[in-house]
Amino acid sequence: MANTTTLKRKNTQTLSGGRIASIVEVDGEEIRLIASSRRKKTISAALRDDMIQLSVPADINDQTIIDSARNLIAKVKERQHRDHHVLSDTELYHRALHLARTWLDSQVEPFSVVWSNRQTTLWGSCTPSTSRIRLSSTLKTMPQWVIDGVIVHEMAHLKYPDHGDDFQKFAHQYPKMAQADAFLDGVSYAQQQDEASTEG
Repeated sequence: MANTTTLKRKNTQTLSGGRIASIVEVDGEEIRLIASSRRKKTISAALRDDMIQLSVPADINDQTIIDSARNLIAKVKERQHRDHHVLSDTELYHRALHLARTWLDSQVEPFSVVWSNRQTTLWGSCTPSTSRIRLSSTLKTMPQWVIDGVIVHEMAHLKYPDHGDDFQKFAHQYPKMAQADAFLDGVSYAQQQDEASTEG
């Protein structure tokens, strides 16, 4: 396979802090590239919603990006393979059924509720057509009432796909929904500050 020395960037966007985001392709794999003038030498990678995100210095050459991406793609795929055995968490599923009975009048019932190591920018997601719910594994370290809030939020989407007034009224039958939202907003803010300081 011939080495590619020039990357074709698409969907280019300017982010806060002078960062430039774009999508590039390495060996047929799409990579989200975040180039920062504040980042001087280090290259870091993370899995963001099923796509590898590579954070690099703005002045780095394309061949170095490609070499780093190839190495990191292999590592991420190996980690995904190890984590593939994680299926529906029985305890989590039964917790969701309990919450649906207690706060949602048993009007909704998920088909499955699972922890997801691949969900890094969303706390939870729901596919109404299949009634499947996925929760970010990062929630495992948080208080149970916060986890419950995310579960109720996602189950509410089984009845209301959008975030309109009917959805809000339905989801907020869970009495700690506002506190759970505020807690997670605080966590998200802290994570953004950490990322900004790392790139500084």
